[in-house]
Amino acid sequence: TPSSLPLQTIKFLKSCRLEVGMKNNVKWELNNEIVARHFLKNLRVFVPPHALKLPEEPITRWGEYWCDVTVS
Repeated sequence: TPSSLPLQTIKFLKSCRLEVGMKNNVKWELNNEIVARHFLKNLRVFVPPHALKLPEEPITRWGEYWCDVTVS
């Protein structure tokens, strides 16, 4: 049913691990646009950049990070 779609989406996203490949020979900072592109490319889920909340501190190094996704 349409009302269960947000719950199914949340369940799916909670089970996902998104990998964002960044080069190690150039300076970079992860942002909402890059993460949104990788959601579509890697998980085939469209997430608009404004629906993402990344950690407050800039992400400039490899590692594991959380991001929040607003689902409506």
